[in-house]
Amino acid sequence: MVKTLEIPSHLVFPQDLALLSRKVKELKPGEKLEVLFPNSRGEKIKQWCSETGNRLLLLENGRALIERGKGFHGVCLNEKLSFYLWGVKLHTSEFWLKVTGRYPRYLFNFISINEALKSLNILPKLNVKYKLLPSPKEIEGYCGFAVGFDSLQNCEKTFLTLLKTGLGVEIIFERRERGFKILKGAWEYSL
Repeated sequence: MVKTLEIPSHLVFPQDLALLSRKVKELKPGEKLEVLFPNSRGEKIKQWCSETGNRLLLLENGRALIERGKGFHGVCLNEKLSFYLWGVKLHTSEFWLKVTGRYPRYLFNFISINEALKSLNILPKLNVKYKLLPSPKEIEGYCGFAVGFDSLQNCEKTFLTLLKTGLGVEIIFERRERGFKILKGAWEYSL
């Protein structure tokens, strides 16, 4: 059975792709999502699929069919090496934060690794303390980037700044004693 998502026309980039990203991440690999969207969004959806390892099976007038892939690991050797080196760095940081009890309570993730890497140019300029981490598998499904904060206020402020800058942030979530809880998605904000 194929699920369907209709992207509301009032959502602007990257809110539209954040909603799409979240819905695709709720699928199992190999499952498909039919996406109905305003005609002007087709190229963005095509680009997002290529950046995330999801397969675009069909793209026509306001309609796409996307198959959940197994995550993006790079296309060429340089991208693959970069992906795995970032993974080692992020997972090492995560390990030490958990061991020392300093793992942040609030985090947000991105619609793609490419969008996360773009944000690395802006995050240091925002004058807020954050930690770069791997996005938890419970949230991402596969490997991805997350940014962690000790306070919800700093997390949300940074999330909104990146969103208004046009960077593909996806959701804010909270670390709980047992797992993670999604608090709010990019598509739920008024811009």
